[in-house]
Amino acid sequence: MLQYDNKNWFSFIFRHGSKHVEGMWYSILFMSLLTTGLVYLNEKTEWFHIDIDASFHSVVGLVLGLLLVFRTNSAYDRWWEGRKQLGVLVNSTRNLALKIKLYVPLEKYAERNEVLDLISAFSFTLKAHLRDKDYKLVASEIPKKIKSRFDSVKHKPNYILNEIGRHLELLFRQGLISGEQLIILEKECNALINVQGACERIRNTPIPMAYALHLKRVLLMYSLSLPFVMVHKLHYWSIPIVLIIFYTMVGIELIGEEIEDPFGLDENDLPFDELCQKIKENIEEMNTY
Repeated sequence: MLQYDNKNWFSFIFRHGSKHVEGMWYSILFMSLLTTGLVYLNEKTEWFHIDIDASFHSVVGLVLGLLLVFRTNSAYDRWWEGRKQLGVLVNSTRNLALKIKLYVPLEKYAERNEVLDLISAFSFTLKAHLRDKDYKLVASEIPKKIKSRFDSVKHKPNYILNEIGRHLELLFRQGLISGEQLIILEKECNALINVQGACERIRNTPIPMAYALHLKRVLLMYSLSLPFVMVHKLHYWSIPIVLIIFYTMVGIELIGEEIEDPFGLDENDLPFDELCQKIKENIEEMNTY
């Protein structure tokens, strides 16, 4: 996730912001060539004159603007909901780890650490699950005792949660925690399950295809017809104006595409790697108290 300071306007507006938006240069080049060609034909030839009423184009532009606003709001809502869920993940893992450290006797160091390692492993496993499911990148975070079974199961975050629950039940049967403490710990585990479910819902439910497809078609038709409307009245000034409008409209759509999946690896996606590392460091630090 990109970090920035928006108080310095001059340096901020010229900095790198999104690879998707900045990847528009080929499209901008095409629009500039199209508009320049139309301007040249309109100014230099007698047989090619364009005079299209802009009223219908304004109506389409108004509708397109509303569609883009809804698209961007939907994408940002998904991004912000993902950020809130990651915040709950951080707090829930802290609470669960802290309670286990307080409840389990100090002399039972090995039993306590097994559960703490599983809590840390859950955040890394969930991250891989929400991305491309390349669990090799988080293999070093998986406890060795469950490594062979972990590699064979299909839904790996569920397996980690099951192992946490099994260890808590074992601690209860060994008399290391009371029944009331077990209930409290299970509530924290349920919070992790809820976070996983909410993140999976965001990841697996994209913007409806019909809406996304219609928006792109309308945006394409609007952009390609824009130079024909501008050329007759604005002449050479139509070139920069068309490019500004095109950059604005298409840029908004590309930003929505980038942030609608907040758990990915794009520059403006959520800092999942940093949060997982923070969870691991917090749990390790608790063992030093």
